[in-house]
This record gives sequence, C-alpha cells and structure tokens, in this order.
Amino acid sequence: MGEPQFPPRPTLLAQELIRPFIHEGDIVIDATCGNGHDTLFLAECVGASGKVLAFDVQEIAIASSKAMLEESGLADRVEFFHESHARIIGRVEAASVAVIMFNLGYLPGANKDETTHADETLTALAAASVSIKAGGILSVVCYPGHDAGVGESEGVERWFKAQTGAGWRVAKYGMLGTQRLAPFVLLGLRK
Repeated sequence: MGEPQFPPRPTLLAQELIRPFIHEGDIVIDATCGNGHDTLFLAECVGASGKVLAFDVQEIAIASSKAMLEESGLADRVEFFHESHARIIGRVEAASVAVIMFNLGYLPGANKDETTHADETLTALAAASVSIKAGGILSVVCYPGHDAGVGESEGVERWFKAQTGAGWRVAKYGMLGTQRLAPFVLLGLRK
C-alpha cells in the first residue's frame, strides 16, 4: 500500500465528508455523473432500498457511468437522466433528498471545452436547495484552475455564503499557497 495522499483529492474528500449523512433507503443525487465515480459511491451508500438519480448533459458520461454501475452490479439502484442538472427540481419532491453531489468542470478524458456553466449550475443549486431535506448535505467540487471554472467557482462560493443567512451551515475545504488556483470542496448542511 502506498503513501496516503495529502491533501486527499477533492472528490474523495467530498465522499468521505458526506458518507455519514447517507443511510440505507435514501434518495440521493449525482448532479454531474461524469465517469460514474460519485454515482457508484452513492449507489453503494444507499443500499438495495435506496435510489440514486444521476444527471449529465454528455451522452458519453451517461454511457460511461452506466457501464461502471452495470459492472459493479448496482445499476438497479440508479436512474440516469441525459439532461442538465438544472432539471433536478422536476425529478424529485421538495425536501426529499438526503445528499446531492456536484463535481463541476469538464469530463476527464473528453473535450475540455465542454464544461459546466455558472448560470446553469446556479440554477441547479437553487433547485437542489429546494430538493434537499433538513439534515441533508449539498456537496460541490469546484475547479477554478481553468478559464470557465474561475467565474463558476466564484459564483458557487457566493451562493453558498448566501445560504448561511437561510440557516445552512457551510464549509470550504481546499489547498492554500498553490501556484495556480486549486480545486476545492464546498459543503452545505441544510438545517
């Protein structure tokens, strides 16, 4: 076994921080399923009686995620939506979701010009805030190190800060003193 990574990758850190908030039978959302790593993590956490809703606008992401879930034997726990994460609100009842994960930016291994966009992500976060239940967690991994990610990351962080006035508890985790802007994790607990 190799040396532990410090700090841990933001995606793995987000998973570890939200794991205690997911229980057997929960409804959870992967708002940006990408290559399926968060989707698989969520499917494992919700158990056989739970449900994962996974969103992505790229067909290649949906196909990759489905393949990963089928290989793991957990595909029956996941419902995929080939549409924007801004459509969350139409797919679940208000205050019914335990955890919602966003992993912004571009799909690794695909066209780096196809990224999430600030306006659509902010719409999705507003939908997520209505969908998440009391005691639920909203997790967003932001990538300010690429052109489209700078403004999106700033907008998402402002959105999270504004939620503190609505009774949310909010935290930010990330590297300091890096040569270029490093990815970071934002978490919000709905009170």
